[in-house]
Amino acid sequence: MDNPSALIIGGTGNAGLSIARLLLSETSVRVVLGGRNLGKAQQTAAAFNQEFGAGRVAAKEVDCANRESLRGAFPGHMIVVVASSTIDYTRNVAEAALEAGIDYFDIQIASSAKHLALRSLARRIEETGCCFITDGGFRPGIPAALVRFAATQIPHLESAVVASAFQVDWKARAFALSSAGEFVDELTSYSTLVLRNGAWSQAKLSEMQQFDFGPPFGAKTCTPMFMEEFRSLPETIPTLSETGFYSAGFGAMVDYGVIPVSLLLLKLMPVRSRSLVARLFMWGLKHGTKPPYGSVLRMDAKGTQDGKPVSLTMTVSHDDPYLLTAISATTCLQQYFGGTIRRPGLWCQSQLVEPVHFVKTLERLGATVQVCRE
Repeated sequence: MDNPSALIIGGTGNAGLSIARLLLSETSVRVVLGGRNLGKAQQTAAAFNQEFGAGRVAAKEVDCANRESLRGAFPGHMIVVVASSTIDYTRNVAEAALEAGIDYFDIQIASSAKHLALRSLARRIEETGCCFITDGGFRPGIPAALVRFAATQIPHLESAVVASAFQVDWKARAFALSSAGEFVDELTSYSTLVLRNGAWSQAKLSEMQQFDFGPPFGAKTCTPMFMEEFRSLPETIPTLSETGFYSAGFGAMVDYGVIPVSLLLLKLMPVRSRSLVARLFMWGLKHGTKPPYGSVLRMDAKGTQDGKPVSLTMTVSHDDPYLLTAISATTCLQQYFGGTIRRPGLWCQSQLVEPVHFVKTLERLGATVQVCRE
């Protein structure tokens, strides 16, 4: 029987390229690199075939804005992996996957527009028996999985708060305007929901918290930032009464200059200003982000075991946020191709992965994982 095939849209991009490489080195899956630049995909596929063996990798021209292009590209694959900045075409991609009867996985920002498009198809996804996994990668993708991991270590988990800090050397990256547009999408769907005393409530932006991320970032002030993957945690962990996600900023120029101006423009001209705000964001990231570079997640969890208080502090880090995204996505896809987590329906990555194995594999693939239990 032929090995399963994964079509990676955006397979020659920052994260997609790393996902392809990890899948080739860690699994027997055949990989097809998809994108609008067929020549680049073919050149990359040829290099991969020299490294990993002839016939492992192919290339296809795929345009997410063109439904016929998607219909022609999807049949014959087990899953489509969306690693491109194409949130505007989420429905196109999802419907084409359903028509072809293949599964779906994305590593895109957790925007409300993407979730709305996928949720509108949730019943159809389940009825067709397809497995759709959204919010894969680093953040979202790992944070809520850490809370689920904490629940395996602390029998009566009561509190688990996760925070993130990351900086990218954007000047050294191929950074498209469409990628900056995804940051804009994240701004427009920004929410401060946190779980307190067992109930979700909007936290004030002034209710920032300090987290010590250790070297090289040190202590940083983080603001509450709701991510959809956290919503189901109180149901799956009934003892949990406090949880949420907090994020450090992009640096003074972006945090106190670009973002306030962007929010004002989006409020006054929500549609007309989107392209302008994306350009402003791109400029701010390229000129206002300074070292240290890297990514880190920190979780502080508390609860009881045998009536005694227990605390767990955990960090997951890497010096390259794009590679950490790829490591996390590949870890999930390994479980998927292994058949242990594939089931019909629409899921967030953090909901679906087996958390203990997930954390162990993150570390094996190159992430730095530290756990301290008291």
